[in-house]
Amino acid sequence: MSKGSYYNRYLWLMNTLLLAKKISFEDISSHWELDFDCKLPKRTFHQYKRDLERMFDVEVACDTHHGYLYYIANIDDFKNNRSRQWLLNTFCASNLVQAGEQIKERIVYEDIPENSEYLSSIIEAMKQSRKIEIAYQSYQDETPSVHTVSPLCIKLFHQHWYLLADSDQRAARLHFALNRMQSLTVTNEPFVYPDDFSPEAFYQFYSGIYVDDNLPLVDVRLRTYDKLWCYLRALPLHQSQTEVAQTDTYVDFKYTLRITPDFIQELLKCGKQIEVLEPESLRTRMKKELSAAMNLYEK
Repeated sequence: MSKGSYYNRYLWLMNTLLLAKKISFEDISSHWELDFDCKLPKRTFHQYKRDLERMFDVEVACDTHHGYLYYIANIDDFKNNRSRQWLLNTFCASNLVQAGEQIKERIVYEDIPENSEYLSSIIEAMKQSRKIEIAYQSYQDETPSVHTVSPLCIKLFHQHWYLLADSDQRAARLHFALNRMQSLTVTNEPFVYPDDFSPEAFYQFYSGIYVDDNLPLVDVRLRTYDKLWCYLRALPLHQSQTEVAQTDTYVDFKYTLRITPDFIQELLKCGKQIEVLEPESLRTRMKKELSAAMNLYEK
């Protein structure tokens, strides 16, 4: 069995335990046989259970008082881990698409930029703490440039994968879009991952991948109309989002962050459904951006 097939089975078991809350081995085995067209020996189940605990850092416990039911004991820890949640959600979506093969023409996808195959090489380099060499061509450059970098983390933003890395050539911390990479090689040169670096803390006050610590940290208050608040409650503009006022016609949200072009772009996408109340500097910036857009149509 391939490594990918094993991962699918681990993820299947994780998803089954999460959906069932508590489930017996007999029921797990029954579902397994339907989905994989083979039996699940109890010895194999316990091996998968141990591997699952290591992979997802979860505890699969057994309730011996109510019929030997298996369940995820530290479910809250798992729900707070966004990377593991993303992995499981991706698996579930993939399985649903495969299950719907007979109606595949009725499933509409969004285009994903090319070169995501570099992800596996970058992840391997991060695991081994090895530098990578990238031939990279930004939209501003006419020819590719070669960078030797220490990969720190990867981030998904608007269907694009980005690598954050320390550059040897520029003594700076830079973002590289994977779809602009022309080639990538994992070198034998090691690097030391900085003890004081945390991806979560690095992006804490930003929306997107534009990072500038010289920008001031400010409180932003937005007023939303036309039920836009329903969407923002489900998909916040930023992790600091809090709801501070509500009426029948609008809902106000507050954020604490550094205002970057990425954040302004998110606001502009909302059009007339959103109004910046404060700070005044951002309100003025939005007026200028919207006026410039109006000038295009007035011409």
